[in-house]
Amino acid sequence: MIIGRFDRLRFAMQGFLHAATSLPRDKRGVAAVEFAIVFPFIAVLYMGGSDVAVALAVNRKIHNAAGTIGDLVGQVEVATPSQINALFDVTASLMQPYDASKVYLRVTQVKIDANGKATVDWTKSRNTLVGTTPLVAGQTYKLPAEFAKEKSVYIIMTDAYYDYETLGGFGLVGPIKMGETSYHTPRLGDKVVCSGC
Repeated sequence: MIIGRFDRLRFAMQGFLHAATSLPRDKRGVAAVEFAIVFPFIAVLYMGGSDVAVALAVNRKIHNAAGTIGDLVGQVEVATPSQINALFDVTASLMQPYDASKVYLRVTQVKIDANGKATVDWTKSRNTLVGTTPLVAGQTYKLPAEFAKEKSVYIIMTDAYYDYETLGGFGLVGPIKMGETSYHTPRLGDKVVCSGC
């Protein structure tokens, strides 16, 4: 009876020692452990890549919208506020498949006088964003340095901005403001007349 107990204890100790010595060679479950370690990094990398791809697509579409709206406004001699609004509606097709209601648009005609002073002739905007300053007809406007030599001319400027909300920002990355300012000259005359703008 006593021998039987010692045998069982000896067999148990041998089994434990065998398991302890074979554990470093046991490869079962290694893939699962490696996957659990790597997965969070892969997931963050994937979501970050997706965010960058969508942000680049939205940015390209915003640039196209600014150029297209400015070009269309420059092709008329006389416009009304409702016609400018109709041109703003073109943005919905330009921004597909993204939400065009988040696009801030502003068309401004700037008059540069004979002395080179730039003032707002008229302006029309849609969907104001935080940080965008409303313009008033007659106020001085600062143009980029490239326009410093221009005199007695009208410039049509189109501002298009979009607040892009990241998909995988986890609340850490706020909206990214992206946009474009496009400059055009009137095509059919020296200026575009927009009464009521």
